[in-house]
Amino acid sequence: MLTQAAFDVGDCSRINRPVDQLLAAMTATAALLGCAVRQRIADEFQPHGATCVLILAESHLVVSTWPEYQYASIDLCTCRADVDPVTSIDPILRALGGTLVHAVEVPRFDPRPKAAPSTAPRTELSHRSRPLAGPRRRDRRPALS
Repeated sequence: MLTQAAFDVGDCSRINRPVDQLLAAMTATAALLGCAVRQRIADEFQPHGATCVLILAESHLVVSTWPEYQYASIDLCTCRADVDPVTSIDPILRALGGTLVHAVEVPRFDPRPKAAPSTAPRTELSHRSRPLAGPRRRDRRPALS
């Protein structure tokens, strides 16, 4: 089963750490999950902030920082999790000196075969597709930069 979780981390007192230290914390998180790291990518922004990515054999782990807000976001997607994802991000929280302020697990499609179908008669559902009226409304929240 695929697990995807998003975490918001606030009050980050050590958010300006060198990216190699953040990557080390992310690698520790991957180890707790039982995931294999295939590649590490870090991009530092000027004047501050960074996005670090671990490409895992089982999917990915991304941390982006906004020092001006003492905020970081964590995105974790994996088809393997030996421990609870919330527990696994503890090395990242310690590295950032932050606290978890919001966490959400995103339900994803489970590609595993389902149990044998029931022999009960099926009820067919139908719906009619129609185009959206007008252009999509743009998100009006301010962008984090």
